[in-house]
Amino acid sequence: MDNQLFAGHEKRLMAVTAIAVEANALVYDHGSEEVLSTDDPDASRKVFAAAFQAWADGKIGGTAEEIFAAVQEVLEA
Repeated sequence: MDNQLFAGHEKRLMAVTAIAVEANALVYDHGSEEVLSTDDPDASRKVFAAAFQAWADGKIGGTAEEIFAAVQEVLEA
């Protein structure tokens, strides 16, 4: 059961990370090989909107609270 919960969380994080990159809320730094936040409030709003739209469309599983938490976790990276 715990493995399934962890797998679901990881899938949400991967999906939200992809959305954040598309929204330019995250960028990949080739020098450090890390994904960094752009701290752009407009991009962050786009990530929340797109993540919840994907959730509403059934593309991301979980509860609304889990989606919100995943977006916050990704944007704080």
